[in-house]
Amino acid sequence: MVARAGAGGMLRYELLGPLVVHRAGVVRDPGPAMQCAVLAVLLLSANEPVPRGQIVQAVWGARATVNSPGLVATYVSRLRRILEPDRPRRAAGTVLTSHGAGYRLALGPGELDLHEFEAARQRARARRAAGRPAEAAGALDEALALWRGGGLDGLPGPFAALHRGRLAELRLAAQEERFELALLLGRQHEVVAELGLLAAAHPRRERLRGLLMLALYRAGRQSEALAVFAETRQSLISSQGLEPGRELEELQQRILRADPGLDLEPALDRPGAPALATRLREVCRPAQLPSDLADFTGRSAEARLLARTLGAGGVGRRTGAVPVAVISGPPGVGKTALAVHVAQRLRERFPDGQLYAGLHEADGRPGEARALLGRLLVDLGVAPEALPAEAERRGALFRSVIAGRRLLLVLDDAGDEGQVAALLPGSPSCAVLVTARGRLAGLPQGRGAALDCLGGGDARRLWRRLVGEPDAGEPHTGEGGAGEGDGEAALLAACAGLPLALRVAAARLLARPGRRLGALAARLADEERRLGELSPSGGGVAQALGTAWARLRREPDGLAAGAALRLLAALDPAGFDGPAAARLLGRPEPRVEPLLDLLAEHGLLLATPDGCYRMHPLTALLCRSPRWTVDGIRMPPGAPRSGPHPR
Repeated sequence: MVARAGAGGMLRYELLGPLVVHRAGVVRDPGPAMQCAVLAVLLLSANEPVPRGQIVQAVWGARATVNSPGLVATYVSRLRRILEPDRPRRAAGTVLTSHGAGYRLALGPGELDLHEFEAARQRARARRAAGRPAEAAGALDEALALWRGGGLDGLPGPFAALHRGRLAELRLAAQEERFELALLLGRQHEVVAELGLLAAAHPRRERLRGLLMLALYRAGRQSEALAVFAETRQSLISSQGLEPGRELEELQQRILRADPGLDLEPALDRPGAPALATRLREVCRPAQLPSDLADFTGRSAEARLLARTLGAGGVGRRTGAVPVAVISGPPGVGKTALAVHVAQRLRERFPDGQLYAGLHEADGRPGEARALLGRLLVDLGVAPEALPAEAERRGALFRSVIAGRRLLLVLDDAGDEGQVAALLPGSPSCAVLVTARGRLAGLPQGRGAALDCLGGGDARRLWRRLVGEPDAGEPHTGEGGAGEGDGEAALLAACAGLPLALRVAAARLLARPGRRLGALAARLADEERRLGELSPSGGGVAQALGTAWARLRREPDGLAAGAALRLLAALDPAGFDGPAAARLLGRPEPRVEPLLDLLAEHGLLLATPDGCYRMHPLTALLCRSPRWTVDGIRMPPGAPRSGPHPR
């Protein structure tokens, strides 16, 4: 425990099981489940202000009522008395403080068991990398001893449910690392029973099943090891339609032929084994993927295409080329969401890690290859002081570090082909998933999925998932009667299938419990108000389109293309061809085509397979808005000029 100044004693929080609060060595009751859920939100956002509305959504979600913000204030007041019982009644607190319309929980080192768990895992990795697996195993034992259950046990709300899944994955990964070390240390007889129970609970987790196969083989139970492979293969085929990955198949073949290389190696920290320590040294295994969206909807055909492209069937290994998949589409269409969804589904196929890198800086400018490679190398365990100065040498080192590894690289929001090419691995065992506004047709090995807006059925399903209502496949009537069904149809028409617009509209509806769907739909039907409603505080749709415009302006013909876009909004947004655009702009078609292609590259137009172009209705509306000028978009007050593309 760690003493904290101003806390009136020592504080410690435990969430790796039921939520527990210790103060001065005494367990304090944190209150009822909803109050504990509020505390969990503050703990997992520690030292950062959390708006009250965000807490409401995290704890109540779609069940929020007009009373929910007041309940948050009540729970916070009670938590303050629990955390600082000796604080004078009107004195300012130091642990749980108010910040504007939200709250901030101060958290120091050693006060949260989750942070202790993560620190112990880091110590284990450092000791294993130094060739001391026994010490690494001890650190992992310390980390896993902190768990008293599944994490956030019994807490209600969508926030707790989401983080329970994340915590379960962290615990399982640490258990796998512990079993790897046990096998390295020759303890297969000690752990085979425990490993078998955990593997039975996760029949499709290939890394875990492979460890069980190796433990059984080393324990002299070859037939049982092969039975585990057969069982795993059947489970994967029946549930996902996929064969086991290359590593598991190779392990099966090596067990069949009793490969001597599977026999136990001497322990790394045994004297006289420095070469072995170097050969088996742990390489950092990154796991950087963001969490998948619980309400992800549609895109099943695109997801299957991307999975095939990324080598789910061994495509890259057969051809010798690095599999590269590109997701393109206009701002706000859900490119990043699809990339994360697919990458999470394929995570087990890349057991050596998953890297995630945004390719634009916070100001919207494209990241430089040298800086991006430096970040990736550090994430892979290269010391910052060991990084070469030149971009070319960093690229060579990056390809060397990941050579032969099964690693997935997700590159989000790429600017052009050159930016991606500088980051490509050289080994076909790796795969790359890219998101970009344009198609990146210059990547020779890239296969793409060009996203359009959601169709009517998927848009309705996403909307109902966002607001927490079942989708029966029919227009919604809701508690407000038939008019609410009309309101839903009008709202979906106003958002025109753009996932970002639907998410902003749902957040608007849920932020004010009691607000009627029909009233929101009426405001969105008004073109003068629609962009404002879908761009709260200058974010949302306006930010996404503004970011695209800011990048367009940096192009040599960007200003001319922007001026053309404003005029093109007068054409039918459902589709127009090059000759129609040339007539409207009063220019020869050969001079207009490069401008149209440039607008398509930045996602402000969508090129259709028949050689025509389409403009999203919200883009057309922005072009017609008085906030738009020939020189650019005058963003609403407070809106950023540029920034990362919203997910």
